[in-house]
Amino acid sequence: MARINEMANLHLDSEHKKDTGKVNSDKLKDTAEVDEDLKEYDFEHYDEEPDNVFLGETADMFPGISNTGAKLVRGKKGGEEKRNGDEGEEGEEGENEENEEQDKYLELPSKEEELEEKQEFQVYPTDNQILATRTDDGVSYLDVYIYDDGAGAPAGSKEEEEDKQDPDVARGMVRGSSMYIHHDLMLPNFPLCVEWMSFRPLGEVAASNTGNFAAVGTMDPTIEIWNLDCVDKAFPDVILGELKEDELERQQEGSGEPEGVQPDRHTAAVLSLSHNQVFRNVLASSSADGTVKLWDLGTCGVARSIGGLHHGKEVSAVQWYGTESEQDGSVVLTGGYDSFCAVSDVRIDDASSMSKLYKTGGSGSEDVEAVCWKRAGGACTHFYAGTDKGNVYMFDIRKEGSPIWSLHAHDSGITSLACNPHVGEMLVTGAMGDRHVKLWKTGLKPSMVTSRDLGCGNVLSASFAPDIEVAGDLVVGGSSPGLKMWDCFSNRYVRKSFREDLKAVQAAARTEARAAGRSSRLARKYANDEGDVVLGEEEEEEEEEE
Repeated sequence: MARINEMANLHLDSEHKKDTGKVNSDKLKDTAEVDEDLKEYDFEHYDEEPDNVFLGETADMFPGISNTGAKLVRGKKGGEEKRNGDEGEEGEEGENEENEEQDKYLELPSKEEELEEKQEFQVYPTDNQILATRTDDGVSYLDVYIYDDGAGAPAGSKEEEEDKQDPDVARGMVRGSSMYIHHDLMLPNFPLCVEWMSFRPLGEVAASNTGNFAAVGTMDPTIEIWNLDCVDKAFPDVILGELKEDELERQQEGSGEPEGVQPDRHTAAVLSLSHNQVFRNVLASSSADGTVKLWDLGTCGVARSIGGLHHGKEVSAVQWYGTESEQDGSVVLTGGYDSFCAVSDVRIDDASSMSKLYKTGGSGSEDVEAVCWKRAGGACTHFYAGTDKGNVYMFDIRKEGSPIWSLHAHDSGITSLACNPHVGEMLVTGAMGDRHVKLWKTGLKPSMVTSRDLGCGNVLSASFAPDIEVAGDLVVGGSSPGLKMWDCFSNRYVRKSFREDLKAVQAAARTEARAAGRSSRLARKYANDEGDVVLGEEEEEEEEEE
């Protein structure tokens, strides 16, 4: 009964608002009639949206076609027009009556309009996909960005015949680079990490099983897997580690004490994810519950739970070793809040002998916040670790124990480490209390090349593009809205410091492009010094102007 009364009160309130609005409208009308100066502003219709007789009204009231672009367009009554000579004695008065009696008819979008809409929404093979999560006013989203590197000859270079494979170039146009949000998905939980996956969950473990999915680690001890090819999904396809109904009821009826480690799921926030590129049905996750879990995406269950790697402390970061051999797909790098990094071979059953440990912080205690492998062709024998003290360490996996060098990169905790997969000595760091991303040239002794404030607030995440055609592109996200894409090689100091590396990357990009029967823009870029290329600034400037 109380619920019915509450609904009735809501109804009465709405009726009261309608009456109040009507009274206010009448008062406004009376005022306008008294004051001749106000008539020209037509205040009594200020909140009404005029119909465009050419574009028509949206057909929202018709089920099934409200999202098709159909319009309601005004037409002459009976589908015929009268000439002035046939009006007889009605004259202008009859014409006005006829206009008032105009019918409305339904007009569906033309094929040209449908084709144009599809082309605008289509993702092309040359597009690059970027995943980012954000939270606005307590609501979280997964944003799917599309980055187009452009087409045609870059400034200062000549056009090649293969450039004309792009329709825009074939019509004589040169398309510049662009980045935009293709679509977004509303997330039910607060996200902490995201990882792209090429394996369709609950599918056959085979090379033919490919897909476009994102795994999202959340504050809840679950991992949500979303199909990125569906633009209007309300729920994830799979939730890894989700409690069953009876387990959820028992937990809700419990005493509220912290839950211990469970072999089949996480019991605390998921802090990091890494998809195995060799065994694509395997996803590694690290958690605040102190465990690393290897998920079999074919069954969406835990294949192995590894505890004790970091002395029961939170495991903040996880990353698989490589992308080629079976050995590459069996070695995993982790970092924890016990000041240690661990390199583990998951083929070894004995947890006490499967790992080598590497200490950060010397005699002090530091929490490892981020780790990444030093990649750039050949064997990967080194890795980096960033801590909550703003320090970065470089380790040789063949020498267990102390680091090769240490670097105080920032005055606050490291939030992101990004090593260029095509230029092994190019390292980018970001920190929680720092608005600058810093680019370093590592080796036996690290040196800073440049520092940039990209306008994204305190830096939370940074990563390089994996494909060689966009080898210099760095994506940065921070506490401010939006992402920034910075072409590092567009900076003259970066080009000067990595001159030989850039030449090698451009040569490799040209070779790879020719083998695929296309042209390489990267191989012809940077002929002119046109300044740093940063995408994302124009959109924010337009919003500020509005």
